[in-house]
Amino acid sequence: MRLSLVGLCVFSAVSGVSSTERAPAPAAAAHPPALNHVYVVLDAATYAAMRDSRALLEPLGRPDGGLPDYAPPRPDADRIFFRGRQTYLEFFAPDNRFKEPVGKVGLALGHDDADDFDTLETVWARTCGEQKRRTRVEWRRTRPPVPWYDALQCDGTAGGSNLAVWAMAYRPEFLRWQSGTTSDPSSRTARADVLAPRLQAGQGRFDVTGVAIDVSPSLHAKLVAQLEQAGFAREDTSTGTRLRGDDWDLVLRAVDQPAGIVSISLDADPPLMEPLPLGSAHLAQHPAGGMQLRFAVQAED
Repeated sequence: MRLSLVGLCVFSAVSGVSSTERAPAPAAAAHPPALNHVYVVLDAATYAAMRDSRALLEPLGRPDGGLPDYAPPRPDADRIFFRGRQTYLEFFAPDNRFKEPVGKVGLALGHDDADDFDTLETVWARTCGEQKRRTRVEWRRTRPPVPWYDALQCDGTAGGSNLAVWAMAYRPEFLRWQSGTTSDPSSRTARADVLAPRLQAGQGRFDVTGVAIDVSPSLHAKLVAQLEQAGFAREDTSTGTRLRGDDWDLVLRAVDQPAGIVSISLDADPPLMEPLPLGSAHLAQHPAGGMQLRFAVQAED
């Protein structure tokens, strides 16, 4: 059975208003986050299929093994990346060096504008209190280390064993280092700028437009509340709660059964022509347009 997603906690301050008063709801961020990337820890068969499939090259482009050179993954690589135009996919092998369990999902929200990212920090400080954490992350396999991105999280939602949600914004120093123009005064931090060179390397052919996850009813309520504060627009539908971000949607379905990732929707050029089985996953055209990667990731004993 699939791994259950752990409950996430949203923290609120206790105000001193009287019983006849109601504290005003905290203002949500005006601009919702985009998606930076999504990761999934796969079972062995699905990971091997993703890594080795030649049919995936047409819609998604070639995979890579990560920084510093985005080279093709080695045969023993424990994670692979598919780079899109503004977003990307990261898939972990079951026996990965990070000890991430099969079935775990990571959602990295993204902001291209530093001011929007700072606003989100203010909102999450109200939402999460002392659980809010901002961290400067460096690429440390070069000397001196290069500022890579700023990460923002609420500890109660970022540290779960089966689901991690956080936000990030690239540092301009990273783009200058990546392009080899360290003297360039540019302050670019856009996801598209980071990924632009991948188009010339046989990548950059798609973007993630949606993610669907089954969650417990209690987790559903808590996570929806936190993301509404981040600026997502909520729409309750027959298939779950749709949270509309910047150019992508997150659908959360409240279920009593074991929970886990359901699907990832993609806009690809060129589109997939024939359905493609990939271990316990399946990539096919979606009736509403684009492609959808559907999962049945199994936990391994």
